Amino acid sequence: MIGSILLLILMVALPRLRENSRFAGCRKNLMQIGFALSLYEKTEGAFPSVPQLIEDPPQLGGPLKTLLVSLALPDLAGLADGFKPPERRPSQPPGVRALPGFICPSDLKQASEAGFPAPVSYRAATGDGPEGSNGGFSPGRVRRLADIENADGAGFTASFSERLLGTGSDNDRGPLNYLVVRGPIPKEGCNAYSSPLWHGDTGWSWAEASYRSTLYNHALTPNAAPSCITLDGAEAFLGASSAHLTGVNVLLFDGSVRTISPTIAAQVWKALATVQPPAAEAL
Repeated sequence: MIGSILLLILMVALPRLRENSRFAGCRKNLMQIGFALSLYEKTEGAFPSVPQLIEDPPQLGGPLKTLLVSLALPDLAGLADGFKPPERRPSQPPGVRALPGFICPSDLKQASEAGFPAPVSYRAATGDGPEGSNGGFSPGRVRRLADIENADGAGFTASFSERLLGTGSDNDRGPLNYLVVRGPIPKEGCNAYSSPLWHGDTGWSWAEASYRSTLYNHALTPNAAPSCITLDGAEAFLGASSAHLTGVNVLLFDGSVRTISPTIAAQVWKALATVQPPAAEAL
């Protein structure tokens, strides 16, 4: 009788323990990206910039690739300090392949099934709207820590967040995938379209600078759907998402990681993504 009760308790607790482990692993991955961003900004005087977006082919100047090349590291899994640079090792830039620390543990099974060359679960924030013009990693902009501190504050501005991988199939219309649409995207968002052009390659490669793989915005609240990207790749309604029961993990520019509930008010979520321009830039 006692053995049966213990077995029942174990069966109930085991899924929760596994989720707790995946959740902690995801937060650790984001913290290591935060360490890399801090080290890069201290050396370069600014955060990695994102080039202007083009659709075909997507550019290979994604912020995660820039961090790897700058720090001369094969991956970010060993980073544990945002102030002490790692030992630089002469090596070629990392090849486009699956890397530890770039896939949320909750996405491991999906990464294997989708068959992407360099799957990535973490994305840089471009702003609060489809054009991505007012975020920490807005295409064509250079952001410095001092600018962010003098605006909303580094502890109140999102830098990276989770995004679930796509299914790998262009026939799936589920929330993991996205529509390809003609721009500009109207204020109603992706619900304004009935296009059959669904793509399942969300999170294709950490090397890209694209909404397909490494960028997201706060035009959609966490876990909201459907998502869409314009044909030219310049605009998107593509938000954060996760498989965690408690919400989506978001890395802020001060290096902290917060878990944001999908029920967050849209206005608050949008404010978290924006960086007010410096006075000289606003003139």
